[in-house]
Amino acid sequence: MTRLIDRLITLHRAIDAAVLRERQHLIPDPLRIAALKKRRLAIKDRIHRALVRRLATA
Repeated sequence: MTRLIDRLITLHRAIDAAVLRERQHLIPDPLRIAALKKRRLAIKDRIHRALVRRLATA
């Protein structure tokens, strides 16, 4: 895999962990969770596009 895809996967996992930590708070912040999920989805879309481009050029 490319370094970009590796970095994006690492970032996606970190955001996923942040969502889980936020959910474990006594009073989770729904706005923070929503923002994290939105960012995580954007990263997932970037991973998908990068993989498709890589497959198209292979």
